[in-house]
Amino acid sequence: MRKPLVPLLLAVAALSLSAAPAARAATELRCPSTLMVQAQPDAPSGWSPYPGKDSHPLVGVTIIEGDRAAQMASAARVTLAPDREVRRGRSLIQVWEFPGARKDTIFLLCRYRGTEATLAADLPRGTRRCTVTLELDARGEWIPEPKGPIQNECR
Repeated sequence: MRKPLVPLLLAVAALSLSAAPAARAATELRCPSTLMVQAQPDAPSGWSPYPGKDSHPLVGVTIIEGDRAAQMASAARVTLAPDREVRRGRSLIQVWEFPGARKDTIFLLCRYRGTEATLAADLPRGTRRCTVTLELDARGEWIPEPKGPIQNECR
């Protein structure tokens, strides 16, 4: 007697659906919305330094092409301009497209308010698009230090 094929098909479909978010997460990259920075003060003679921790919100995302170590050491980084920008209400959505194979590394540089500390990560080779959503004021101008973290995503 043959067993029904429907339960097997449902099991395969369930497995493929549960694997999709994991596969997507492997190629998805976002700047963390905050950065914790350990500060170690340089104390003048006669003073005792005590370290502190500060949390800094995300205020900027830059997409850079080239070797990360070389680019971060350079004063003239090769930043990529967005391929297009779309205004929606009080938001400006910047979009970078990476349609085909690329020979150079592209990485994300995350900048945070009130600190020179940054985070950087290479985009996975399969990344096809990055978006950054910036807050605009009532006149439609970019707010360099928004109230909340900016939205960003690379897939």
